Amino acid sequence: MQQNISDDSYSAAQQLRPVVITVIAAKLAVFALLMTTINFQAPMPAAVEFADMR
Repeated sequence: MQQNISDDSYSAAQQLRPVVITVIAAKLAVFALLMTTINFQAPMPAAVEFADMR
């Protein structure tokens, strides 16, 4: 009986492995797409900074 329970948990883990890999890959893809849409502020040239201070 103990061997049967062990086989069931192993087969369940084997069946879930592709699902887990797909979910992780999808999360990474969404993260990568979101990171590409972020617009970082370009550094201002020194002349513009001095003009703003005046």
